[in-house]
Amino acid sequence: MTPDEFTLVLSDPTLRRVFSAVALGASTSSEILTATGLDTPVAAKAIGQLTRTGLLVPEGRGRLVVNEGALEEAARNAARRREEEAAAEQPDARLRGFVRDRVLVGLPEEADAEARRTVLRHIGEATFTPGEEYDERTVTERLEPWCEVGVLDAVSLRRALVDLGVLRRASGLYVIGHLLEHNSLSLKGN
Repeated sequence: MTPDEFTLVLSDPTLRRVFSAVALGASTSSEILTATGLDTPVAAKAIGQLTRTGLLVPEGRGRLVVNEGALEEAARNAARRREEEAAAEQPDARLRGFVRDRVLVGLPEEADAEARRTVLRHIGEATFTPGEEYDERTVTERLEPWCEVGVLDAVSLRRALVDLGVLRRASGLYVIGHLLEHNSLSLKGN
């Protein structure tokens, strides 16, 4: 069963009531009728639909249970689809969960310095042109689109970039920090 099939089946309130009753322990027709308060024909139709979809399965004589295997399959399919969507949305696995469509959606903890540096370096490289100098206002303005989700504001993001050496600042101007070493520029941090 796919997650979409599961969602479609349980979007019906009657099917959802019957499924819930069985999930909570009702297993016979009379227990299901009592738990749901449905009329016999309505409950019988719902039980038939849930059995045909594979969400409910017979167990013993006249008893029904939730098909845990079908739920596990739907969960596996949902997890697989989520991973595929995440990979399509952000091909670089190191940035997944942190950067989506040029927006910072999360930031690795300071304890994971390498991951944090990778995310911030990506932002710096995607935002600023190598070798160019930027004033503080321009840096902040260029960082604002990254901050739409509210993980950090543009000023805090700028400070994080400087703190990790992704950006270097001197005399009110900023350049991409790791380019300094390659270009023999003599700007000093903070």
